[in-house]
Amino acid sequence: MSSNRVRLGLLWLLPAAFLAAEDPLHLKTKRLETTEDLADYVAQPGKRRASSRSHILLQFRRAPQAEQLAELERRGATILDYVPDYGFLIAAEGEPRLQGLDLRWAGRLRFQDKLSPLLAQTTSATPRDAATTADNLPAATDHRLSAAFLVEFHPDVDLEEARTLVREHRLEIREHPDLLPNQLLVEGAPDRVTPLAEWDEVAYIFPASDDLVNGLRVQACRGASTSYGLVGQYVARVGEGWDGPGQNAAQLGYFFEKLPSRVSPDQARSEVLRALGEWTRYVKLTFTPADNQAAPRTLNILFASGAHGDPFPFDGRGKVLAHTFYPAPPNPESIAGDLHFDDDELWDMLDGTDLFSVALHEAGHALGLGHSDRPGTVMYPYYRRVYSLSGDDVAAIRELYAALTSLDNPSPGPTDNPAPQPPSNPPAQPPSNPTPQPPSSPSPPRSTDSVAPSLTILWPASTSVLTYASTISLRGSATDNVGVVQVTWSDSTGASGSAQGTSLWTTPELPLREGANTITIRARDAAGNVGWRSVVITRVKRS
Repeated sequence: MSSNRVRLGLLWLLPAAFLAAEDPLHLKTKRLETTEDLADYVAQPGKRRASSRSHILLQFRRAPQAEQLAELERRGATILDYVPDYGFLIAAEGEPRLQGLDLRWAGRLRFQDKLSPLLAQTTSATPRDAATTADNLPAATDHRLSAAFLVEFHPDVDLEEARTLVREHRLEIREHPDLLPNQLLVEGAPDRVTPLAEWDEVAYIFPASDDLVNGLRVQACRGASTSYGLVGQYVARVGEGWDGPGQNAAQLGYFFEKLPSRVSPDQARSEVLRALGEWTRYVKLTFTPADNQAAPRTLNILFASGAHGDPFPFDGRGKVLAHTFYPAPPNPESIAGDLHFDDDELWDMLDGTDLFSVALHEAGHALGLGHSDRPGTVMYPYYRRVYSLSGDDVAAIRELYAALTSLDNPSPGPTDNPAPQPPSNPPAQPPSNPTPQPPSSPSPPRSTDSVAPSLTILWPASTSVLTYASTISLRGSATDNVGVVQVTWSDSTGASGSAQGTSLWTTPELPLREGANTITIRARDAAGNVGWRSVVITRVKRS
């Protein structure tokens, strides 16, 4: 993001100052408890390629006002990231003048703070001598110990300069067209990562996903926004969520200001509400419809193109998919928690830009979560098709809100969500891809049984879907007063077969012809009673 864009973010809807507080800076590696010191950064200059320009971490005593930030920039500083609480990562030439700005502390990110905690077992945590160069790095390590990393550089670092720095550390750059602008995909021996983190230009290093390593198409999330700008990957948390300090329950509203123009509005509403409801399976959150988008504690949901009233205009199809604003504080109530989706995207529920997966990720931001370092989680900074939260996502949201337990009634999802209600005792560590259960052994049927099984299609969530995909796998659940013995499928071409599982079932990948495809699922109990549901999947030809 350009410095001008950040500046817009800093001055736009800047909230009033909160109560003065001596809060820590929340890094992923630690809670940085700062002391009264405006010269700490001078004692730890670090290694840098630029002779005078470097990156400094500042913390204000309280939430700064627009005039304080403008004065900081007049003194030659460029504000790059917001670092809660009340901190900013700046770029400056030489030693900037910091007196008279109501600052509490000025220091630097240490190299340990630039290494994801997930890398602790694969990298050395021992600092090297300042004279360490490419010439005295360890010899090449056995390729079996090679690992892949994402190296995030500060937003103002020239990417060609970053590439040179990586190569000097004998790390291989894996080209990928879908990376965020200030990240490089790097592969090599883990013991070479620590000396790379010692350089001032590097912001953070964390594990790369298999999708990135394998060169698959991915789409990135640039992170949730604050009225002070974006936060870096090295930030652990932004605020306390909607429930205040500690783990408490929260009641939130939602409002659809505008639904998409290129897909069914009802289907889009269903997918977004299903995503909100997924978070309520594990923590004490409730969502109810609000009367208007400006109502307090309300998530406003908007599909828009280009400029749409905030400092972050959308950029057309295939680029930035969505952006979201963290809760209040630090954001003001007028924008806090709002989810914006690019209406220029082809929000296909089954192929490519999956609305449920993107909405599930963005809802995590709206509830207060930052990006995860762990590949495979919903909150990893690169979207992937998902069906539920991972164990790491559940653990993260439970650091902000009270956990649902077996003694609680299940927290209801959004009130007009057509998806079925979740189980009353959700697992503490849910699998990222639910596995269908094996067929149960039903009790002998009663001769008078005439009750048909109850059948639910969970995926897709709508009974009428448009897609570019050539295949689809349906999944769902079935129940019966005696027991379901078989679930089968058939389509409008006459093909048919059996699904895997009964109480939870999944079909194989079913081929789709261009045009409408009617797929019918049937559940049969031991007495021969049959329940059924159908969906129409319309395969659209790519233009």
